[in-house]
Amino acid sequence: IVPAGCLCNAGYSGAVSATTTSPFYTNSCRPVDCPANSAGVNVLAGCSCNAGYSGAVSSVTSSPFYFSSCSAVACPTDSAGVSVPAGCSCNAGFAGSVLAVTSTPFYTSSCSAVACPSNSAALPLSIVPAGCLCNAGYSGAVSATTTSPFYTSSCSEVACPVLL
Repeated sequence: IVPAGCLCNAGYSGAVSATTTSPFYTNSCRPVDCPANSAGVNVLAGCSCNAGYSGAVSSVTSSPFYFSSCSAVACPTDSAGVSVPAGCSCNAGFAGSVLAVTSTPFYTSSCSAVACPSNSAALPLSIVPAGCLCNAGYSGAVSATTTSPFYTSSCSEVACPVLL
């Protein structure tokens, strides 16, 4: 009943007010736009969290007329950064990338450990993040980096000693 006061349905903002002329009310109820970190036509039609965000958007009858649990997903294992939407980089000694997507787990990651360079090895796996050491007969060091080839190596042959 309009004189008692009507409210907009969930997902709408505005008001319904009684008037003295036909149709005896005014209606300013309009669908609410999708909130930050989501996309869609409007809350009523459905909003989805943006790539790199997990959660959902639903309509409610109180301001702001939606509930959003869309939250940024943390960077995955073997990568670093603030969050997937803000950008993640593979850790030192890893090659690849992290991309935001809209399906679980809300990212794709191709970060993979780089093999130890020539004249070096690590146990039990011969990968840079495991800590490559120069092989016997070589001197120097191997350090993980975040730029290709994802390591620096100074392993070089040790010269034979001069015997007198």
